[in-house]
Amino acid sequence: MIDSGEVRNQAELAKKLGISRARVTQILNLLKLDPLLIKELENLGDPMDKEVVTEKKLRGMIRHSLKYIKNIHCQSSE
Repeated sequence: MIDSGEVRNQAELAKKLGISRARVTQILNLLKLDPLLIKELENLGDPMDKEVVTEKKLRGMIRHSLKYIKNIHCQSSE
């Protein structure tokens, strides 16, 4: 869209797509990856076959882990 002149820059593209300019930059940077790396990533298979861990779920797991670590640390200090 930028190359064709449909939009002038990444900011306009982001607005048109309803995403942040930073996200557009991230996606465009993926196009710069070495083809061998892209092939290796493709060989990993479909990540959606595995359980998806959302940020919200991960935050809960981290909180739980931190409490567990604190408890162990307190017990070993006694």
